[in-house]
Amino acid sequence: MRTLWYAGLLWLAGIVLFACQSGDLNVGQSVINPQQLQIQSVDSVSIKTSTVMRTDSFLTSGDADMVVGQWKDAQTGQLSTQGFAAIDYPSNALVSQTNLRLDSLVLELGYSFTYGDTTSAYSLGVYPLNRPLPAQNYFNTSTVGYSAQPLVQRTFVPQQFSGNRLLQIRIPDDLAQSLYNKLISGEVTDNTSLNDFLPGFAFVGKSTTNTFLGFTTSASISGLRLYYHDTDVNRTASTLLFPISSLHFTSFKNDRTGTPLSALKNRSDAISSNLTDRTTFVALGAGLQTRLEFPYLNDFFRQGNFADLNRALLVISPVRRDSRDNITPPSSLQLYQTNSQNEFIATVPGGSTGADVAGAGYSLVPEPITPLITDSYTIDLTYYIGQIIKKKALAQPLLLTIPAPSSGIFTLKTLIQRVTLGDQLRQNDQMKLQLFMTSGS
Repeated sequence: MRTLWYAGLLWLAGIVLFACQSGDLNVGQSVINPQQLQIQSVDSVSIKTSTVMRTDSFLTSGDADMVVGQWKDAQTGQLSTQGFAAIDYPSNALVSQTNLRLDSLVLELGYSFTYGDTTSAYSLGVYPLNRPLPAQNYFNTSTVGYSAQPLVQRTFVPQQFSGNRLLQIRIPDDLAQSLYNKLISGEVTDNTSLNDFLPGFAFVGKSTTNTFLGFTTSASISGLRLYYHDTDVNRTASTLLFPISSLHFTSFKNDRTGTPLSALKNRSDAISSNLTDRTTFVALGAGLQTRLEFPYLNDFFRQGNFADLNRALLVISPVRRDSRDNITPPSSLQLYQTNSQNEFIATVPGGSTGADVAGAGYSLVPEPITPLITDSYTIDLTYYIGQIIKKKALAQPLLLTIPAPSSGIFTLKTLIQRVTLGDQLRQNDQMKLQLFMTSGS
């Protein structure tokens, strides 16, 4: 679609420029009479989009959280996560005590975040590990053996809040009594003897809802809490927390069987948005990112009265309509130059001068009455596109993904986030490259 604004006077041209898009209003005035300026808007530049695979492994044992859950859809397949944790021995004075009585042993998990469906009941299975966890780094591809039968299973509606919100699961009384007896007798006195008796747990989601639960491993919040009391007249109640903070990790498993993305076998593979319902995907934990190409931009026709590119904006629209869906897209996306192997080559220059990196934060505009939303990532590519139009550079394929943090390590919360992006031909939530060009009449 092309739209043409005309202005006969300088002040009217200024008003039109301001109303259409901000930019340098002096561009081209040295060669064109300012009273003859006009702005031409073009948003029909062809964009070829596809989904490519990112196969990197990443450390999960260093994160402050564990994540349990799954995400499954017809286009991307299933991503499932499981949490694993050893139990830490806390200092205590229970050895040889004779005036105490056990009340219960409760697994307490503090919510860090929830993602996805938090309105449906969720079922979590807690399985004993087969052997103690070796003290080492664990990655998304790591896994360890655990019992075929859960020690306990709990069904609940997830909480959307972090902080002091706890999921509490009572441990069977026979195991609780056995642990208590070993503490009193002195058979369990440190991490080694505790882990020989109770190696730790695997946390496995048993529901089919698209839900991820992030649990904090903070030493003051999550772990096994022993409840007991004195047998004196006051019956003073006490607790002892066995944390899960020292050794824990989250495993990730991707299964794309039966989906269009099952053809992603190598880094060089790319699945066109034509095959995935006019969408592409960015989901680091699922190993997915979006590839962009501008196949005809190198041959872009410039009219003889072309003065300069006023602005170029890449508008990327998530396929997300309801502000209550609790699947917030990544807070920012960034473009990188790439090659045939879909490797990162360099950042893309952004802004009007190329001094910035080409990226954008997620922008959300809720509708005032309905839960519908207008949201997008708008990336300023003025310098980059300008160099191509002026034949000073060639259009290269680009990768769109979540930018790496300054530490270089993504959090689990970021890794399980995902966003589905409409392509240029999708009926709603279209991707557009909008060019605002200054020319003379």
